[in-house]
Amino acid sequence: MSTRAVIVPCLQAHATLPVVLDGIARWSVARGEALHVVVVDDGSRPALEVPASTGACVVEAVRHEVNLGYGAAQKSGYARALAAGATHVAMLHGDAQYATDDTLALLDALPDGDVAAAALGSRFLADPSVIPAWRRLGNRGLTALANLRFGRHHSELHTGARAFTAAALRALPMARFSDDYLFDQQVLCGLMLRDAPIAERPVSVRYDETVQSISFRRSVRYGLGCVRAILAGDP
Repeated sequence: MSTRAVIVPCLQAHATLPVVLDGIARWSVARGEALHVVVVDDGSRPALEVPASTGACVVEAVRHEVNLGYGAAQKSGYARALAAGATHVAMLHGDAQYATDDTLALLDALPDGDVAAAALGSRFLADPSVIPAWRRLGNRGLTALANLRFGRHHSELHTGARAFTAAALRALPMARFSDDYLFDQQVLCGLMLRDAPIAERPVSVRYDETVQSISFRRSVRYGLGCVRAILAGDP
């Protein structure tokens, strides 16, 4: 079995999941590498139809009978990937917002061995003009605050395109983290507190009617949660 995996958290991704899985299969063929794919259906209605494989890649399906949240979906996915023996794990959104090739390339930015490290796909290293203005402003402000707090120089710390070594995932007390969107920031705060290296690579994105972006109100709640996590150094 491959030592590299990708988790795909999904909610109502009936139209886009096949596109994402096809992209993974094409990447696998081009690289000559079979990834272990974990699709997490976080309470979709009706349940997503998940194939047993995509190309040469084995696909493992995890089903939450009710919607537990974006963070909870990641927790389930990472747990299953680690249980399968993965040493490097990427996350690819089921709504196909982030370019598959760019996201899976993050696996190559991770070191080998038992080293806690992460790699992020930055929209600001690609074409940030596609990001809605109010999201772009909030992203910049929160990233600047985290950079100041942790002594970093990252271009973006709020991307959904990310990859981790198994050592990084195991080092974090994920059970204590939010089951919602704040999970993403808590993970990065935890790694920066531990002085883990975090690489960045460009990632292309799209914004259309199939992309599951959170509302302005929930974004404000997320932003306030991020400020608390950054200032508190959570965890």
